[in-house]
Amino acid sequence: MGKIHVLDEILANKIAAGEVVERPAAVIKELVENAIDAGATRIDISITGGGLQLMRVVDNGSGMAEEDVPLALQRHATSKISNASDLTAIATLGFRGEALPSIASVSRLRITTKRAEDLAGTTADVHGGKMVNLGEAGCPSGTEVRVENLFYNTPARLKFLKSEGAETARVTDIVQRLVLAWPEISFSYTVNGREQLVTAGNGNLEDVVHQVLGKTTARQMIPLEWQGSLLAVKGFVSKPSLARANRNLQFFFVNKRSVRSPLLSDSLQTAYHTLLPRNRFPAAVVFITANQEEVDVNVHPAKREVRFSQERDVYRQFLTGVKSAFGDYSLIGDVYTPNYSVVSEKATPITFGEYADKLPEQIFSAGSPSEQKSIEYEPTMYYENKSAPLLTTQHTFPRLRPIGQHLASYILAQSDSGELYIIDQHAAHERILYDAFKRDLAAGDMPVQEILPQTFELDAAESAGLTASLELFAQLGLTFEPFGNNTFILRTVPLFFRQCLTQEEIVEFITTTVNQGESAALFEKALQMMACKAAVKANQYMSKEEMEALLHNLSGTEQPNTCPHGRPAVLVFSKELLARSFRRQ
Repeated sequence: MGKIHVLDEILANKIAAGEVVERPAAVIKELVENAIDAGATRIDISITGGGLQLMRVVDNGSGMAEEDVPLALQRHATSKISNASDLTAIATLGFRGEALPSIASVSRLRITTKRAEDLAGTTADVHGGKMVNLGEAGCPSGTEVRVENLFYNTPARLKFLKSEGAETARVTDIVQRLVLAWPEISFSYTVNGREQLVTAGNGNLEDVVHQVLGKTTARQMIPLEWQGSLLAVKGFVSKPSLARANRNLQFFFVNKRSVRSPLLSDSLQTAYHTLLPRNRFPAAVVFITANQEEVDVNVHPAKREVRFSQERDVYRQFLTGVKSAFGDYSLIGDVYTPNYSVVSEKATPITFGEYADKLPEQIFSAGSPSEQKSIEYEPTMYYENKSAPLLTTQHTFPRLRPIGQHLASYILAQSDSGELYIIDQHAAHERILYDAFKRDLAAGDMPVQEILPQTFELDAAESAGLTASLELFAQLGLTFEPFGNNTFILRTVPLFFRQCLTQEEIVEFITTTVNQGESAALFEKALQMMACKAAVKANQYMSKEEMEALLHNLSGTEQPNTCPHGRPAVLVFSKELLARSFRRQ
């Protein structure tokens, strides 16, 4: 008997789901694209539990006839292509006919739909790929799809998903891209019962950019409109003053399809050559219109990528188009450098209350807080109390006497035995603050200061990430309060913060930490970033007393030789090395 056999339909759908339905965000993408292809002018999206508990997409599109509903739940059933020639000029977003059956095979799905000309609608329930109900339903024209308990029958897939906050952030990113691509459609997006984003559907791209990215970001964008022989380019690109450490604010649309394109990203980066420092990336919301026969949208199962038939020419023309915008507008950005206004100079220990037991033990050193000696410090760039007791550490770090400062960035010091030490003042102060912060958290009495309320306006993805982590940030001394429309008010900061966190730093802090998944990883990354932001900077002059205090406190840290990121903080030159270098030996 032969070994090859045909897989049953349910198993085949689960395999297809592995390509199409990677996570909740992929489900939302497929369902919303179906709604757009159905001619919807209003689409309501809601998720619960990061999308794993419930996803719901409701549209006012054309709906389906009763006989079409069972067919739509079968593989390779579609109304969008009829023959092979259609593949060379695809004008719709969804065309494979795999989305609904793939989703239904790994969830409990209910679809309710009705055409405008029908008196009654149709509803169908599919659990794990099996049709359990099909019948009439009273409903408005359009389609509603509910997806519950995603991956309930494929637990192996659940293991590879991230935290609820991270999955929510991924869904929000997908929703942002769809909202930007279709400003003529009115969208609403709700997370755990809270409305995150609403658009008017008036067709004005600038209005949508303001709503999705926030007014602060939108003010730093300049219009882009250019026509070439192969493509037309339209949208917005950022002034050099708006740059991020990642490409999260780059949105590319090819024939209104959201894509991630290394070709376009590289061309955009080249346009900013000499305008941005290394590893800084501009923001962009760019729409490219090209001949459909010149674009292959069928190169990725989830349709995330496209391929151009003339890639080199597309690269050059897109580069030319972006540069054309620079000549028409000023590239001088807004400057926003507020300072903290401290309401109370008195240090107030933060109280964790009911959240105290949620602090991850992994970030703390061995031993109970009562067994650890702490260094009393003032909220300045150094620790004044030079006579404070040191922590009991296993390393041997000598007593150092500062002899000067090089380039206002490096402390030159000498040990009692004659070695020359060069200390990176920023890295050393990072280590001091990091260790002090960990001790305060372990003891449950981290000092914070109240400030005059400071407002931050975030985009929808950043807002979702911060909302999911408000309690964790509060434990770190950063108390944010939602203020509506993706706006948050910062009311307290750790005591040793003496300069305001900028909008860019807050966004970097949120995007870097929220995606860590586990709370221990989030806390670790947050501690590192907060220590970095609060530490004395390079090119900052220090008095002899400040250098002495910094060296004294550095010797009391657990790992004085590196900063929390692992970068060297101390270099040592022995007497013998110096003597050999000067040929004295």
